[in-house]
Amino acid sequence: MKSATLIVGCILFLFILSVSAGTYVDTFDDRKLMNWKEVNVKDSRPGKWRVFNGEIRAESQDDNIRLLVLKDVEWINYEVELDVMPLKRHGKGHIVLAVRVTQTRAIVFTIGDIFWDAPLPIVTGTILSLETGNLDGLPLWFRLRGGQKNIENVLRDGVNLPCKAVYAHPFLKTNEWSHLKLKVSGDLLILWVNEKLVLNLICRLDNFVFLKGDLAIGSVGFGIAGYTALFDNFVVTGEGIPNRGSLSVQLQDKLGTTWGRLKHGLH
Repeated sequence: MKSATLIVGCILFLFILSVSAGTYVDTFDDRKLMNWKEVNVKDSRPGKWRVFNGEIRAESQDDNIRLLVLKDVEWINYEVELDVMPLKRHGKGHIVLAVRVTQTRAIVFTIGDIFWDAPLPIVTGTILSLETGNLDGLPLWFRLRGGQKNIENVLRDGVNLPCKAVYAHPFLKTNEWSHLKLKVSGDLLILWVNEKLVLNLICRLDNFVFLKGDLAIGSVGFGIAGYTALFDNFVVTGEGIPNRGSLSVQLQDKLGTTWGRLKHGLH
């Protein structure tokens, strides 16, 4: 009898768990951005965001990060995926995924150039101040490590500190679709680029007194700095995520991985 009760309990638990998990999808096929808002660092001038042929075309001429994030969202743990095609880099530039976005900060993952004169393109994950545009502690850390002459060696070996991670990584290829995926699970954040694991970040927010509970929850989105790029197929999956939309098969020469996801279904 106990075994039967246990089995029934497990089934009910799994059913409740499956019901609570959802998938939010925006393919931008409706040409509307009503659920989105722009967030700019340092009160920058607005970027250019427009929907054309079911894709977002974004343009930013300077190195200030401009984000497009979901309105009225406070999510905690999930997986977010996105397709991006860089079209042109305007000087220093980087492609951005942002999570736990609040009024003043965000946890960001960037690929490309960054705010100091690094000799290599990089991938980084850390805290971004939306008020100043600073990435928490990174430029100072590099200066303390010996300055410009040692940056290239440090980048090749990588930096992995509490809520700061930096590794050398090539620019995303222009005029080709790349697939970004980020898993957010408590203190752990994991980034994949074109299905390849490129970065693990441990961000124990309780250790940062200045945050005062900030970044525990927040919105999610993507962005650019110094780039013109296309974005498509924004997907968030996790517990507490509302079900919305579905991926549509479009006649485009996108990544085989995108077609693979469509064929086999979302994770």
